[in-house]
Amino acid sequence: MKKKMSVKEQNIINAKKAHKDSIKYLYFGRYLMVRYCTTALLFANLFWLIFCFPYHNNALLGIILALIMTIYAAGVAIEQLSKMHNRKPDIPITRVYLLVQIFVNFILGISVLTPLRKYLLPFITDASSTWVIEGILLIGVLLCIICEVRINNIIDGKDKYLRVINTFKKNN
Repeated sequence: MKKKMSVKEQNIINAKKAHKDSIKYLYFGRYLMVRYCTTALLFANLFWLIFCFPYHNNALLGIILALIMTIYAAGVAIEQLSKMHNRKPDIPITRVYLLVQIFVNFILGISVLTPLRKYLLPFITDASSTWVIEGILLIGVLLCIICEVRINNIIDGKDKYLRVINTFKKNN
């Protein structure tokens, strides 16, 4: 026979569960900026893929590369979702992806200024669109670098969220 809990006991149990859930969400929140940046990169790669499709005869290389980067970014999103239940600070798939994305952006940035652009970025038709794409690629590189720094801070325990989490754990 199960003993019926008092309201006070039930409130204590609920408060402990809420505290535990709050800590879980605080750990998950440490990666929020990284998730937003990698989501932006996912959509940038997806748009690159979509914009290459009308030129499929000439841009097969661009389509394949954009498809690979889009799928890779989707895998990164899945890894980051796993942080809800996993408190290990490292996200190795994301870290490698960010380095690969930096490399791809540099290659694309160089190819935009060469005849290779018709195979990788065939939708660039004039000088103004060339500089817009160069700017987008540069922003992508900067986002990747910022994310790498953020991840390294998390791994080293130097992020502000860890202090908040530790304070929250002590206070409740």
